[in-house]
Amino acid sequence: MDDQFLLGDVNGDKQINAVDVLSVLAYYALIFTDKDGDYNQQQKKPADVNNDGAINAVDVSNILAYYAYVSTTKENVAALEEYIKTK
Repeated sequence: MDDQFLLGDVNGDKQINAVDVLSVLAYYALIFTDKDGDYNQQQKKPADVNNDGAINAVDVSNILAYYAYVSTTKENVAALEEYIKTK
């Protein structure tokens, strides 16, 4: 993954899906229990979807909600950045 990234796509496969949700959830669970989350800087940037400087349950919730939205929307799918602004 380079400096260009898709917000919410922590594994760099150009999709925002359940894999990303579970990855961020696992990262948060480790950090919450004072363990190393094992994300590099290229993974941390797309994981912090609300751009508050922390990867936490809010980010997990936003990525999960966006994945559900994308999965059920057929036309004019908003980017994650725009979707978060409407919440």
